[in-house]
Amino acid sequence: MKKIGIFALILGIVGIIFASFSQGKVKSYYSGDALVFQNNLYVTSANTGSMEVFRLNNGHLDKVGKIKPFDQRFGKYDSFYDSHLREEDGTLYVYAVSGYNLYKYEVNSNGVALISSTSNSYWEWYNRVDEIGNHLATISEKGVKIWNNNLEVIDEYDFKNTKTPYNVRGTETFLFDIEDGNLSVFHRETRALLRNIPLNFKINPSAHNIYVDENEDIYVVDDYYAKKFSIDGKLLGSFKHLDYEGYDMTASGFSDYVYFSNGVGVVKLNKDTMKAVDWVWTGGLAGPQGWAMGLKSVYLNGDKVVVFNNANIVVLDSNLNKIASTVSEEEDESIYASESLFLNLDKNRGAANSEVSLSGGGFLPNEALKIQFDGMSSTVNANNRGRFNTILKTPDVKEGGYDIKVTGQTSKLTYSIAFMIE
Repeated sequence: MKKIGIFALILGIVGIIFASFSQGKVKSYYSGDALVFQNNLYVTSANTGSMEVFRLNNGHLDKVGKIKPFDQRFGKYDSFYDSHLREEDGTLYVYAVSGYNLYKYEVNSNGVALISSTSNSYWEWYNRVDEIGNHLATISEKGVKIWNNNLEVIDEYDFKNTKTPYNVRGTETFLFDIEDGNLSVFHRETRALLRNIPLNFKINPSAHNIYVDENEDIYVVDDYYAKKFSIDGKLLGSFKHLDYEGYDMTASGFSDYVYFSNGVGVVKLNKDTMKAVDWVWTGGLAGPQGWAMGLKSVYLNGDKVVVFNNANIVVLDSNLNKIASTVSEEEDESIYASESLFLNLDKNRGAANSEVSLSGGGFLPNEALKIQFDGMSSTVNANNRGRFNTILKTPDVKEGGYDIKVTGQTSKLTYSIAFMIE
């Protein structure tokens, strides 16, 4: 157990460091998502304006992909505002929102590839994308929309937070929101507000997340206490923390513990007693500008706690020891592609050992590209517009359909097109 006295002494120092960092050019991580897929931990965040995906690998957070949305109407890049990882039928996807648009990408060993997207025509600006119950959901100042896997709206709720839409969360039965010093509970079936549970904030709350367990008990942290409520609003337990702003509460769902962040660090609590088991100061875990805000806990051989820690993202084990981290990079707007990914063939079928012309675009300017065609591999460089044109020899294989895949070696952007060997 770490010394509480030492923890208290460093609080002022952390505040000075954080204030200094906030004036810099490097963008901060304050929220995101994490998911275990095929025994690998994946992390995503869109706080930098790009949608980034990382994979935990031998003590490192390797970057799988980094993408910005390209606005074809105005010929320029826009920003993503939130991203969410989701497994569907044995495939890993990451969803991201940008303005009036919702995007769906596949995450694979070659990077991140766009699968589909949709745009609304009724001027609803999506602030967040999340999981509510077993369905994808978008949250905006106009309310909550529930989607199927084909990006079709199947339900919606007039339950909204116009100040901080980030605070809206949900389960199969309820929607929750933190606004104006209250935790609101909304019943999805009756579409009625059930109750407001008072919380205690020094100022109007910013971004906050709650955790709801299998018993529908609610765990939330305000600026003074971490608290546990029953769904009917009864206080079941609390823990007094260090009077810094409470941000997020999370749990993996497979252990007896919950975790909360309050800027200076992360605290681990026993779910039943709400007593502290451990804590860690995150200010210097991955550089001097740490400030623990968003949290996400998943289970992979024990709890893994992902901390969106201002200048960095940190992964902790169940004892709050650092496993891995990645540091925010200064954005260089000149390195992005100028259009969406595409591939073209001069013909889509032909004999083995013949030639076919392949062209494409949407990659980074002057990027090295790897082309794979049924075991055959070649490289080509994109031009200053991110486009290329090359002649391929078809493989000596039996008749059938084969994929030609092109992957950017810097961006990890990947795209495929089918070719039929006759």
